[in-house]
Amino acid sequence: MKTFRLMSQIHLWLGAAFGVQVMLWLISGLAMVLIPIESIRGEHLRSDEPTPAIDWADRALPLAEIIDGQSLTVLSARTGMLADTPVWRLETPAGPVMVDAIAGQSLTPVSEALATQIALSRQIGLGEIVSVTSLDSPPREAGLSVPAWRIEFAAGETTPPTTFYINSRTGELRAVRTAAWRIYDIFWGIHIMDWSSRENFNSWWIKVTSIIAILFGLTGVYLTVHRLWMMARRRKAERLGGGGS
Repeated sequence: MKTFRLMSQIHLWLGAAFGVQVMLWLISGLAMVLIPIESIRGEHLRSDEPTPAIDWADRALPLAEIIDGQSLTVLSARTGMLADTPVWRLETPAGPVMVDAIAGQSLTPVSEALATQIALSRQIGLGEIVSVTSLDSPPREAGLSVPAWRIEFAAGETTPPTTFYINSRTGELRAVRTAAWRIYDIFWGIHIMDWSSRENFNSWWIKVTSIIAILFGLTGVYLTVHRLWMMARRRKAERLGGGGS
């Protein structure tokens, strides 16, 4: 009986500790499935990236001339578009370099004017631009480890205030962030038990909670087996007692 009481107390306290996290998992999981992930990512607030035009080759400078004008070794080159400008994306040991395919001038790093033009060409239904900020160290929500432009849009008629993050090296629209995404991000951190980077699925919190869950399950199995065994003994005793009378 002492072992049974001890297991009952352990099971109770483990259940209290584990139950709180289970509720957090359920609440955060529900919050994350209420809105489609495409809406959270703001895919409805941006247009697709423009495909490279195929009719500017006769107006463009020869690729060999553009490569010769670079101070870095060019490893590869491919066509692209920045806003309405045809470009060559040159891969170099120091990272990508964007070059205007017609004028031949380097577009890396992307200027404020070009970043604004890119943002305006990619937005759908957003309000006016209220701020444009150059970031040497973008925040985690930007998903970038290189300098970036943060462009803030006011709310449109049917769209919320929105933030665009544009890679200052390539002009890529890297992320679209709204209040919905930031709320989702909080719930995501709660769900995976990583409240800082929101990326670590192997934190000590997860490990400790997993151990608690296993112990909770094992004590529950012990208590169930013990109760079934006691019930079986009681019924057997009742049958024997009834047979004796």
